[in-house]
Amino acid sequence: MAAGTPRTTQPRPPRVGMWPARRRPQKPLLPQVIELAAIIVFLVISYHALLWYWTWTAPKEAAVPQLVGMKEEEALRVLDAAGLRAEVTNRKASEDRPAGVVLSAEPPPGREVKVGRKVRLVVSSGSRWAVVPDLRDMSVDRARALVAQANLEVGRQLARFHESIPVGYVIAQDPEPKRKLPRGTEVDLVVSKGLAPTAEPVEPERRPAVRSTRLDYVIPPGASLQEVRIVVADRRGERTVYRSFHHPGERISEQVTGEGPEAVARLFVSGVVAIEKSF
Repeated sequence: MAAGTPRTTQPRPPRVGMWPARRRPQKPLLPQVIELAAIIVFLVISYHALLWYWTWTAPKEAAVPQLVGMKEEEALRVLDAAGLRAEVTNRKASEDRPAGVVLSAEPPPGREVKVGRKVRLVVSSGSRWAVVPDLRDMSVDRARALVAQANLEVGRQLARFHESIPVGYVIAQDPEPKRKLPRGTEVDLVVSKGLAPTAEPVEPERRPAVRSTRLDYVIPPGASLQEVRIVVADRRGERTVYRSFHHPGERISEQVTGEGPEAVARLFVSGVVAIEKSF
């Protein structure tokens, strides 16, 4: 080193462990406990709030009431009071329940369902059989109303003169009263035209010959209810003079008449000729 040049010294690095480690300041314990308690309280309150909200907004449930045997109108009121809806999906004939009575419900009674759920009902349409009312000596309008009320239909309506029954009143009917027949069966009516007008007497030899015969028959085994018709063919043409339904084993005995020199009577059972008789 040259003379007169100042001498420089390098700083020495600090020795490891020369200075003591600086300690972190510790927080007081009480604020930490309070902070933790506040978090726990917040979580508990949030849980109960969510639980209350779910319970409040979740769909309510209701038990399906017992509806079988009720009238349709009453069942609708009961379902509405329970918060449920009704839908009549079918109407079925029933020999045990009158028309308008609930036969079944789906879901079944007692099941818990959501409020507003639709309950499907099957309602009785009444018996498949009908009893023929007595229409004799009754006005045609009244007779037609009773036929419709009995779930039957009016078939042919013939008009004839009659000495005592006034005009527009029923003289006779076919089938006879109190017969039990399938619903929708036709009932033929014979209606009075009043007194016959006075006419010149007809010479005896010009009057058409009227013949009659009796048909006897026992319904053979087969279907539980079979249709029986008697058709007469004479000088006036072919016409049905008897039509009814009978069970196997029942006996039929009917007197029929025809005009002209010869007439033919045929008895049909379920559309098949069982007796053919000329007279």
